[in-house]
Amino acid sequence: MIPKTETEREHDLRPNEIVTEIVIPPADGVKAAHYEVRQKEAFDWPLAVAGVVFKMNGSNVQSARLVMGSVAPVPWPSPEAAQALTGQALNENTAQKAAEAAVKNAKPLSQNAYKIQLARVAVKRAILKAAGGAA
Repeated sequence: MIPKTETEREHDLRPNEIVTEIVIPPADGVKAAHYEVRQKEAFDWPLAVAGVVFKMNGSNVQSARLVMGSVAPVPWPSPEAAQALTGQALNENTAQKAAEAAVKNAKPLSQNAYKIQLARVAVKRAILKAAGGAA
């Protein structure tokens, strides 16, 4: 996009100003959530993270995106989990199946096999959170 006016070109914060919030209105028919597994609430980094977004068709998932974090050197998308959810209703059973699919091909290193279970839990809880259930 090419700026049409000078105010669209640049946004400078003045001294002692800070951005504290960005509000993005929810999209119709979209559900999204994330869930972090931490050893302690005070730690700066999670042991495993899952983020999910669903485009809904009524009560069923039309399309899904799922990404895990803190389980690989880069964010790790799971098309297998997305496929397990597509066309399905969001519930405990489908969340569990998607969580299993997300870690099905995981290959742990010598000291981090525990992260497979943590990722499985994060995926399931993020799905249930997006569905509006308890995480």
